[in-house]
Amino acid sequence: MVIIAIRNQTQWINEQFFNLDLGDKRLNMRTKIIANNMITNPSASIPQQNTEWKDIKGAYRLFDSPKVTFEKLVTPHIDNTKLKIKDRKLILAIQDTCYITYSHHESVKGLSCIGGSAAHVKGVILHNTLAVDPNKKFPEVVGILDQHIHDRTKKNEKEDSWKETKLWEEASVRISQKNINTKIVEVMDREGDVFDIMKNCLNLKHDFLIRAKSDRRVTAEKETKLFDFVKSLEPQGEIIIKVRKKKGQISRNTELSVSFSQLTLHGPKTRKNETINCNVVYVIEKDPPENQDPLEWILYTSLEVKSFEDAIIIIKYYKHRWIIEEYHKCIKTGCKVEEKQLKQNFRLKNFLGIANIVALNILLLRDFARLHPNIYAKEIIESLKVDILMKYFKINDKNPTMEKYVKTLAQLGGFIGRKSDGLPGWQTLWTGEQMLLAMLAGAKLVLMNKTYG
Repeated sequence: MVIIAIRNQTQWINEQFFNLDLGDKRLNMRTKIIANNMITNPSASIPQQNTEWKDIKGAYRLFDSPKVTFEKLVTPHIDNTKLKIKDRKLILAIQDTCYITYSHHESVKGLSCIGGSAAHVKGVILHNTLAVDPNKKFPEVVGILDQHIHDRTKKNEKEDSWKETKLWEEASVRISQKNINTKIVEVMDREGDVFDIMKNCLNLKHDFLIRAKSDRRVTAEKETKLFDFVKSLEPQGEIIIKVRKKKGQISRNTELSVSFSQLTLHGPKTRKNETINCNVVYVIEKDPPENQDPLEWILYTSLEVKSFEDAIIIIKYYKHRWIIEEYHKCIKTGCKVEEKQLKQNFRLKNFLGIANIVALNILLLRDFARLHPNIYAKEIIESLKVDILMKYFKINDKNPTMEKYVKTLAQLGGFIGRKSDGLPGWQTLWTGEQMLLAMLAGAKLVLMNKTYG
Protein backbone atom coordinates (compact mmCIF):
# COMPACT_ATOMS: atom_id res chain seq x y z
CA MET A 1 0.00 0.00 0.00
CA VAL A 2 1.09 3.55 -0.63
CA ILE A 3 2.57 6.08 1.73
CA ILE A 4 0.41 9.14 1.56
CA ALA A 5 0.53 12.89 1.64
CA ILE A 6 3.47 14.30 3.63
CA ARG A 7 3.27 11.75 6.44
CA ASN A 8 4.52 8.22 6.61
CA GLN A 9 2.16 5.30 6.92
CA THR A 10 2.25 5.03 10.73
CA GLN A 11 1.68 8.76 11.21
CA TRP A 12 -1.30 8.69 8.85
CA ILE A 13 -2.90 5.73 10.66
CA ASN A 14 -2.35 7.40 14.04
CA GLU A 15 -4.10 10.52 12.74
CA GLN A 16 -7.16 8.57 11.50
CA PHE A 17 -7.61 6.81 14.87
CA PHE A 18 -6.29 9.65 17.07
CA ASN A 19 -9.33 9.98 19.35
CA LEU A 20 -10.41 6.34 19.16
CA ASP A 21 -12.05 5.24 22.42
CA LEU A 22 -12.95 1.58 22.68
CA GLY A 23 -12.93 1.67 26.49
CA ASP A 24 -9.60 -0.17 26.58
CA LYS A 25 -6.19 1.30 25.70
CA ARG A 26 -5.00 -2.11 24.50
CA LEU A 27 -7.85 -2.30 22.00
CA ASN A 28 -7.10 1.24 20.81
CA MET A 29 -3.47 0.27 20.21
CA ARG A 30 -4.42 -3.04 18.60
CA THR A 31 -6.67 -1.19 16.11
CA LYS A 32 -3.70 0.90 14.95
CA ILE A 33 -1.49 -2.21 14.64
CA ILE A 34 -4.15 -3.98 12.54
CA ALA A 35 -4.59 -0.90 10.34
CA ASN A 36 -0.83 -0.54 9.83
CA ASN A 37 -0.53 -4.19 8.85
CA MET A 38 -3.58 -3.94 6.58
CA ILE A 39 -2.35 -0.81 4.80
CA THR A 40 0.88 -2.60 3.85
CA ASN A 41 -0.98 -5.41 2.07
CA PRO A 42 -4.70 -4.55 1.90
CA SER A 43 -5.82 -7.38 -0.38
CA ALA A 44 -4.21 -10.14 1.70
CA SER A 45 -5.99 -12.38 4.18
CA ILE A 46 -5.98 -11.43 7.85
CA PRO A 47 -3.24 -13.99 8.73
CA GLN A 48 -1.15 -12.73 5.78
CA GLN A 49 -1.51 -9.14 6.93
CA ASN A 50 -0.71 -9.96 10.56
CA THR A 51 2.25 -12.27 10.11
CA GLU A 52 3.15 -12.80 13.79
CA TRP A 53 0.95 -15.14 15.80
CA LYS A 54 0.31 -12.54 18.53
CA ASP A 55 -0.93 -10.08 15.88
CA ILE A 56 -3.16 -12.67 14.19
CA LYS A 57 -4.68 -13.60 17.55
CA GLY A 58 -5.01 -9.93 18.49
CA ALA A 59 -6.81 -9.10 15.24
CA TYR A 60 -9.42 -11.82 15.64
CA ARG A 61 -9.94 -10.90 19.30
CA LEU A 62 -10.55 -7.26 18.37
CA PHE A 63 -13.08 -8.16 15.68
CA ASP A 64 -14.83 -10.39 18.23
CA SER A 65 -14.77 -7.90 21.12
CA PRO A 66 -18.14 -6.62 22.42
CA LYS A 67 -16.42 -3.30 23.19
CA VAL A 68 -15.71 -2.70 19.47
CA THR A 69 -18.31 -1.35 17.06
CA PHE A 70 -18.22 -0.10 13.49
CA GLU A 71 -19.41 3.33 14.62
CA LYS A 72 -16.65 3.70 17.22
CA LEU A 73 -13.97 2.74 14.68
CA VAL A 74 -15.00 5.20 11.95
CA THR A 75 -15.96 8.15 14.17
CA PRO A 76 -12.42 9.56 14.72
CA HIS A 77 -11.78 9.79 10.97
CA ILE A 78 -15.22 11.30 10.30
CA ASP A 79 -14.73 13.90 13.04
CA ASN A 80 -11.33 14.75 11.57
CA THR A 81 -12.87 15.19 8.10
CA LYS A 82 -15.55 17.51 9.50
CA LEU A 83 -12.81 19.68 11.00
CA LYS A 84 -10.90 19.78 7.71
CA ILE A 85 -13.83 20.94 5.61
CA LYS A 86 -14.30 24.03 7.80
CA ASP A 87 -11.24 25.51 6.09
CA ARG A 88 -12.72 25.00 2.60
CA LYS A 89 -14.89 27.42 0.65
CA LEU A 90 -17.01 24.70 -0.99
CA ILE A 91 -17.22 20.95 -0.53
CA LEU A 92 -19.01 18.30 -2.58
CA ALA A 93 -20.64 15.81 -0.22
CA ILE A 94 -20.97 12.81 -2.55
CA GLN A 95 -23.43 10.14 -1.36
CA ASP A 96 -23.85 6.58 -2.58
CA THR A 97 -24.56 3.07 -1.31
CA CYS A 98 -22.07 0.18 -1.51
CA TYR A 99 -23.48 -3.36 -1.54
CA ILE A 100 -20.92 -5.83 -0.18
CA THR A 101 -21.81 -9.43 -1.02
CA TYR A 102 -21.11 -12.44 1.22
CA SER A 103 -23.50 -14.98 -0.30
CA HIS A 104 -20.55 -17.22 -1.17
CA HIS A 105 -19.84 -17.48 2.59
CA GLU A 106 -23.03 -19.23 3.65
CA SER A 107 -21.75 -19.79 7.19
CA VAL A 108 -21.79 -16.05 7.98
CA LYS A 109 -24.72 -15.29 10.28
CA GLY A 110 -26.82 -12.14 10.59
CA LEU A 111 -26.37 -10.68 7.09
CA SER A 112 -28.94 -8.50 5.32
CA CYS A 113 -30.68 -9.31 2.07
CA ILE A 114 -29.06 -6.93 -0.43
CA GLY A 115 -30.57 -8.20 -3.67
CA GLY A 116 -34.06 -6.71 -3.53
CA SER A 117 -36.47 -9.53 -4.31
CA ALA A 118 -33.58 -12.02 -4.57
CA ALA A 119 -33.52 -12.96 -0.90
CA HIS A 120 -30.62 -15.37 -1.36
CA VAL A 121 -28.17 -12.51 -2.01
CA LYS A 122 -26.76 -11.70 1.43
CA GLY A 123 -24.30 -9.06 2.53
CA VAL A 124 -23.73 -5.64 4.06
CA ILE A 125 -25.37 -2.37 2.94
CA LEU A 126 -22.86 0.44 3.47
CA HIS A 127 -24.01 4.01 2.82
CA ASN A 128 -21.14 6.47 2.33
CA THR A 129 -20.62 10.20 2.00
CA LEU A 130 -17.25 11.49 0.77
CA ALA A 131 -16.02 15.06 1.11
CA VAL A 132 -14.38 16.23 -2.13
CA ASP A 133 -12.87 19.67 -2.79
CA PRO A 134 -13.48 20.57 -6.47
CA ASN A 135 -11.74 23.94 -6.40
CA LYS A 136 -8.40 22.81 -7.79
CA LYS A 137 -7.05 21.53 -11.08
CA PHE A 138 -7.93 18.00 -9.93
CA PRO A 139 -10.56 17.11 -7.31
CA GLU A 140 -9.16 16.39 -3.85
CA VAL A 141 -10.65 13.73 -1.58
CA VAL A 142 -10.69 15.31 1.88
CA GLY A 143 -12.08 12.28 3.70
CA ILE A 144 -15.16 10.31 4.72
CA LEU A 145 -17.94 12.60 5.98
CA ASP A 146 -20.34 9.84 6.96
CA GLN A 147 -20.67 6.06 6.98
CA HIS A 148 -23.65 4.02 8.03
CA ILE A 149 -24.39 0.29 7.83
CA HIS A 150 -28.07 -0.39 7.19
CA ASP A 151 -29.42 -3.68 8.50
CA ARG A 152 -32.52 -4.89 6.67
CA THR A 153 -32.95 -7.76 9.11
CA LYS A 154 -34.04 -5.34 11.84
CA LYS A 155 -37.36 -3.55 11.74
CA ASN A 156 -37.05 0.21 11.87
CA GLU A 157 -38.27 1.47 15.22
CA LYS A 158 -38.68 5.13 14.20
CA GLU A 159 -41.85 4.95 12.16
CA ASP A 160 -43.91 2.41 10.26
CA SER A 161 -43.61 4.41 7.03
CA TRP A 162 -39.80 4.46 7.05
CA LYS A 163 -38.28 3.78 3.61
CA GLU A 164 -34.69 3.26 2.51
CA THR A 165 -34.67 6.63 0.80
CA LYS A 166 -34.39 7.91 4.38
CA LEU A 167 -30.79 6.64 4.34
CA TRP A 168 -29.93 9.63 2.17
CA GLU A 169 -31.85 12.12 4.31
CA GLU A 170 -30.34 10.79 7.53
CA ALA A 171 -26.84 11.00 6.05
CA SER A 172 -27.51 14.64 5.14
CA VAL A 173 -28.50 15.35 8.74
CA ARG A 174 -25.36 13.68 10.12
CA ILE A 175 -23.00 15.70 7.90
CA SER A 176 -24.71 18.98 8.79
CA GLN A 177 -22.67 21.29 11.03
CA LYS A 178 -23.60 24.48 12.84
CA ASN A 179 -21.51 27.64 12.61
CA ILE A 180 -19.76 26.61 9.41
CA ASN A 181 -19.18 28.93 6.45
CA THR A 182 -18.37 26.14 4.01
CA LYS A 183 -20.90 25.69 1.20
CA ILE A 184 -22.03 22.04 1.18
CA VAL A 185 -23.21 20.71 -2.19
CA GLU A 186 -24.72 17.24 -1.91
CA VAL A 187 -24.11 15.19 -5.05
CA MET A 188 -26.20 12.10 -5.76
CA ASP A 189 -26.99 9.77 -8.64
CA ARG A 190 -30.53 8.86 -9.67
CA GLU A 191 -31.27 7.13 -6.36
CA GLY A 192 -31.33 10.61 -4.85
CA ASP A 193 -34.12 11.80 -7.17
CA VAL A 194 -36.69 11.96 -4.38
CA PHE A 195 -38.63 15.12 -3.53
CA ASP A 196 -38.09 14.73 0.22
CA ILE A 197 -34.34 14.23 -0.22
CA MET A 198 -34.05 17.53 -2.09
CA LYS A 199 -36.31 19.31 0.38
CA ASN A 200 -34.27 17.93 3.28
CA CYS A 201 -31.06 19.34 1.76
CA LEU A 202 -32.60 22.80 1.52
CA ASN A 203 -33.94 22.62 5.09
CA LEU A 204 -30.38 21.90 6.24
CA LYS A 205 -29.11 24.86 4.17
CA HIS A 206 -27.20 22.50 1.86
CA ASP A 207 -27.25 22.80 -1.92
CA PHE A 208 -28.00 19.73 -4.03
CA LEU A 209 -26.93 18.33 -7.39
CA ILE A 210 -28.91 15.23 -8.32
CA ARG A 211 -29.32 13.31 -11.56
CA ALA A 212 -32.99 12.97 -12.47
CA LYS A 213 -34.62 9.56 -12.71
CA SER A 214 -38.37 10.24 -12.71
CA ASP A 215 -40.37 12.02 -15.39
CA ARG A 216 -42.04 14.22 -12.79
CA ARG A 217 -44.33 17.20 -13.19
CA VAL A 218 -42.50 20.51 -13.51
CA THR A 219 -43.43 24.09 -14.24
CA ALA A 220 -41.40 26.54 -16.27
CA GLU A 221 -43.57 28.82 -18.41
CA LYS A 222 -46.31 26.22 -18.10
CA GLU A 223 -46.82 22.87 -16.43
CA THR A 224 -45.30 19.96 -18.34
CA LYS A 225 -43.38 16.72 -17.86
CA LEU A 226 -39.65 16.89 -17.22
CA PHE A 227 -38.35 14.75 -20.11
CA ASP A 228 -40.36 16.65 -22.72
CA PHE A 229 -39.33 19.96 -21.21
CA VAL A 230 -35.55 19.41 -21.25
CA LYS A 231 -35.63 18.08 -24.82
CA SER A 232 -37.37 21.26 -25.92
CA LEU A 233 -34.63 23.51 -24.53
CA GLU A 234 -32.40 25.40 -26.95
CA PRO A 235 -28.75 24.22 -26.71
CA GLN A 236 -26.45 26.93 -25.34
CA GLY A 237 -23.15 25.36 -26.34
CA GLU A 238 -21.08 22.19 -26.48
CA ILE A 239 -18.53 20.59 -24.20
CA ILE A 240 -16.13 17.70 -24.79
CA ILE A 241 -15.69 15.25 -21.93
CA LYS A 242 -14.11 11.83 -21.50
CA VAL A 243 -16.71 9.11 -20.97
CA ARG A 244 -15.50 6.44 -18.57
CA LYS A 245 -15.69 2.83 -19.69
CA LYS A 246 -18.74 0.93 -18.48
CA LYS A 247 -20.12 -2.53 -19.13
CA GLY A 248 -21.08 -2.76 -22.79
CA GLN A 249 -19.54 0.63 -23.58
CA ILE A 250 -16.16 1.96 -24.63
CA SER A 251 -14.15 4.76 -23.07
CA ARG A 252 -14.21 7.77 -25.37
CA ASN A 253 -14.00 11.53 -25.73
CA THR A 254 -17.36 12.83 -26.80
CA GLU A 255 -19.11 16.11 -27.56
CA LEU A 256 -22.14 16.98 -25.47
CA SER A 257 -24.81 19.53 -26.20
CA VAL A 258 -25.61 21.65 -23.12
CA SER A 259 -28.83 23.45 -22.22
CA PHE A 260 -30.25 24.77 -18.95
CA SER A 261 -33.28 26.44 -17.41
CA GLN A 262 -35.03 27.40 -14.21
CA LEU A 263 -38.00 25.28 -13.20
CA THR A 264 -40.29 24.34 -10.35
CA LEU A 265 -40.57 20.74 -9.14
CA HIS A 266 -43.94 19.56 -7.85
CA GLY A 267 -44.31 17.31 -4.83
CA PRO A 268 -45.74 13.78 -4.90
CA LYS A 269 -49.42 13.17 -5.67
CA THR A 270 -50.48 13.39 -2.04
CA ARG A 271 -48.65 16.75 -1.63
CA LYS A 272 -49.28 18.50 -4.94
CA ASN A 273 -49.13 21.95 -3.41
CA GLU A 274 -45.51 21.54 -2.29
CA THR A 275 -42.85 22.80 -4.70
CA ILE A 276 -39.10 23.27 -5.02
CA ASN A 277 -37.61 26.01 -7.17
CA CYS A 278 -34.32 24.95 -8.75
CA ASN A 279 -32.37 24.78 -12.01
CA VAL A 280 -31.92 21.97 -14.50
CA VAL A 281 -28.89 21.30 -16.71
CA TYR A 282 -29.42 18.97 -19.65
CA VAL A 283 -26.54 17.32 -21.53
CA ILE A 284 -26.81 14.82 -24.37
CA GLU A 285 -24.19 13.20 -26.58
CA LYS A 286 -24.38 14.50 -30.15
CA ASP A 287 -22.83 11.57 -32.04
CA PRO A 288 -22.70 8.38 -29.92
CA PRO A 289 -20.86 5.32 -31.23
CA GLU A 290 -22.88 2.92 -33.32
CA ASN A 291 -25.19 0.61 -31.33
CA GLN A 292 -24.71 2.62 -28.11
CA ASP A 293 -27.19 4.85 -26.36
CA PRO A 294 -26.10 8.48 -26.13
CA LEU A 295 -24.77 9.78 -22.84
CA GLU A 296 -27.62 11.81 -21.32
CA TRP A 297 -27.77 13.63 -18.00
CA ILE A 298 -30.65 15.61 -16.55
CA LEU A 299 -29.22 17.36 -13.51
CA TYR A 300 -31.29 19.12 -10.86
CA THR A 301 -29.43 21.69 -8.78
CA SER A 302 -30.18 24.40 -6.26
CA LEU A 303 -26.97 26.14 -7.33
CA GLU A 304 -27.19 29.22 -9.52
CA VAL A 305 -27.18 28.55 -13.29
CA LYS A 306 -27.47 31.80 -15.21
CA SER A 307 -24.93 31.20 -17.97
CA PHE A 308 -23.28 28.51 -20.06
CA GLU A 309 -20.21 28.85 -17.79
CA ASP A 310 -22.38 28.12 -14.73
CA ALA A 311 -23.77 25.03 -16.47
CA ILE A 312 -20.22 23.81 -17.18
CA ILE A 313 -19.40 24.07 -13.46
CA ILE A 314 -22.47 21.94 -12.63
CA ILE A 315 -21.35 19.30 -15.16
CA LYS A 316 -17.83 19.37 -13.70
CA TYR A 317 -19.18 18.85 -10.17
CA TYR A 318 -21.37 15.95 -11.27
CA LYS A 319 -18.46 14.29 -13.07
CA HIS A 320 -16.71 14.11 -9.69
CA ARG A 321 -19.41 11.68 -8.51
CA TRP A 322 -17.38 8.82 -10.02
CA ILE A 323 -14.88 9.27 -7.15
CA ILE A 324 -17.22 7.50 -4.74
CA GLU A 325 -17.57 4.61 -7.19
CA GLU A 326 -13.78 4.36 -7.21
CA TYR A 327 -13.81 4.37 -3.42
CA HIS A 328 -16.27 1.47 -3.42
CA LYS A 329 -13.92 -0.42 -5.77
CA CYS A 330 -11.07 0.29 -3.35
CA ILE A 331 -13.14 -1.30 -0.57
CA LYS A 332 -14.22 -4.33 -2.58
CA THR A 333 -11.26 -4.90 -4.94
CA GLY A 334 -8.37 -3.13 -3.23
CA CYS A 335 -9.11 -4.50 0.25
CA LYS A 336 -11.01 -7.60 -0.97
CA VAL A 337 -13.47 -7.31 1.90
CA GLU A 338 -15.88 -9.80 0.29
CA GLU A 339 -13.28 -12.57 0.65
CA LYS A 340 -12.88 -12.23 4.42
CA GLN A 341 -14.39 -15.09 6.43
CA LEU A 342 -15.28 -13.92 9.91
CA LYS A 343 -18.40 -16.09 10.47
CA GLN A 344 -20.47 -13.37 12.17
CA ASN A 345 -22.01 -10.17 10.82
CA PHE A 346 -20.75 -8.03 13.75
CA ARG A 347 -17.16 -9.24 13.16
CA LEU A 348 -17.38 -8.26 9.49
CA LYS A 349 -18.67 -4.82 10.50
CA ASN A 350 -15.74 -4.34 12.88
CA PHE A 351 -13.34 -5.41 10.14
CA LEU A 352 -14.99 -2.93 7.74
CA GLY A 353 -14.55 -0.15 10.28
CA ILE A 354 -10.80 -0.40 9.70
CA ALA A 355 -10.77 -1.57 6.05
CA ASN A 356 -12.95 1.34 4.88
CA ILE A 357 -10.38 3.85 6.10
CA VAL A 358 -7.48 1.88 4.61
CA ALA A 359 -9.42 1.79 1.31
CA LEU A 360 -9.57 5.58 1.28
CA ASN A 361 -5.78 5.67 1.55
CA ILE A 362 -5.52 3.92 -1.83
CA LEU A 363 -6.97 7.00 -3.55
CA LEU A 364 -4.85 9.59 -1.78
CA LEU A 365 -1.36 9.13 -3.27
CA ARG A 366 -2.90 9.56 -6.70
CA ASP A 367 -4.60 12.76 -5.57
CA PHE A 368 -1.46 14.08 -3.91
CA ALA A 369 0.69 13.44 -7.00
CA ARG A 370 -1.85 15.21 -9.24
CA LEU A 371 -2.14 18.21 -6.93
CA HIS A 372 1.58 18.49 -6.10
CA PRO A 373 3.42 17.04 -9.12
CA ASN A 374 6.67 18.98 -8.63
CA ILE A 375 7.42 17.99 -5.04
CA TYR A 376 10.37 15.62 -4.81
CA ALA A 377 9.23 12.08 -4.10
CA LYS A 378 11.83 11.51 -1.37
CA GLU A 379 10.24 14.25 0.71
CA ILE A 380 7.20 11.95 1.02
CA ILE A 381 8.24 8.42 0.09
CA GLU A 382 10.93 6.31 1.74
CA SER A 383 14.23 7.00 -0.09
CA LEU A 384 15.13 3.32 -0.55
CA LYS A 385 11.75 2.67 -2.09
CA VAL A 386 12.20 5.49 -4.61
CA ASP A 387 15.74 4.31 -5.49
CA ILE A 388 14.57 0.70 -6.06
CA LEU A 389 11.83 1.85 -8.43
CA MET A 390 14.17 4.05 -10.46
CA LYS A 391 16.85 1.34 -10.68
CA TYR A 392 14.30 -1.30 -11.69
CA PHE A 393 13.42 0.75 -14.77
CA LYS A 394 17.06 1.85 -15.24
CA ILE A 395 16.14 5.51 -14.82
CA ASN A 396 19.11 7.70 -13.92
CA ASP A 397 17.29 10.09 -11.61
CA LYS A 398 18.25 10.14 -7.94
CA ASN A 399 15.63 12.68 -6.95
CA PRO A 400 12.49 12.30 -9.13
CA THR A 401 9.38 14.41 -8.69
CA MET A 402 6.12 12.97 -7.44
CA GLU A 403 4.73 13.08 -10.98
CA LYS A 404 7.61 11.02 -12.31
CA TYR A 405 7.56 8.63 -9.36
CA VAL A 406 3.82 7.94 -9.65
CA LYS A 407 3.91 7.40 -13.42
CA THR A 408 6.85 5.04 -13.02
CA LEU A 409 5.12 3.18 -10.18
CA ALA A 410 2.04 2.80 -12.37
CA GLN A 411 4.16 1.12 -15.05
CA LEU A 412 4.70 -1.75 -12.60
CA GLY A 413 0.91 -2.10 -12.56
CA GLY A 414 0.59 -2.19 -16.35
CA PHE A 415 0.24 1.53 -17.12
CA ILE A 416 1.67 2.17 -20.60
CA GLY A 417 1.85 5.94 -20.33
CA ARG A 418 0.89 6.97 -23.85
CA LYS A 419 -0.38 10.52 -24.33
CA SER A 420 -3.88 9.19 -24.89
CA ASP A 421 -3.75 7.25 -21.60
CA GLY A 422 -3.89 10.36 -19.43
CA LEU A 423 -2.90 9.99 -15.77
CA PRO A 424 -2.71 6.60 -14.02
CA GLY A 425 -5.67 5.49 -11.94
CA TRP A 426 -5.72 3.95 -8.50
CA GLN A 427 -5.85 0.33 -9.73
CA THR A 428 -2.59 0.47 -11.69
CA LEU A 429 -0.95 2.39 -8.84
CA TRP A 430 -2.19 -0.14 -6.31
CA THR A 431 -0.93 -3.10 -8.38
CA GLY A 432 2.44 -1.43 -8.87
CA GLU A 433 2.67 -0.66 -5.15
CA GLN A 434 2.22 -4.33 -4.22
CA MET A 435 5.10 -5.30 -6.52
CA LEU A 436 7.32 -2.49 -5.23
CA LEU A 437 6.65 -3.43 -1.60
CA ALA A 438 7.84 -6.97 -2.34
CA MET A 439 11.05 -5.56 -3.87
CA LEU A 440 11.50 -3.28 -0.85
CA ALA A 441 11.12 -6.17 1.60
CA GLY A 442 13.73 -8.18 -0.33
CA ALA A 443 16.14 -5.25 -0.42
CA LYS A 444 15.82 -4.68 3.32
CA LEU A 445 16.47 -8.37 3.98
CA VAL A 446 19.65 -8.23 1.91
CA LEU A 447 20.80 -5.08 3.73
CA MET A 448 20.04 -6.72 7.08
CA ASN A 449 22.09 -9.78 6.18
CA LYS A 450 25.00 -7.58 5.12
CA THR A 451 24.81 -5.67 8.38
CA TYR A 452 24.54 -8.66 10.74
CA GLY A 453 25.98 -11.43 8.57
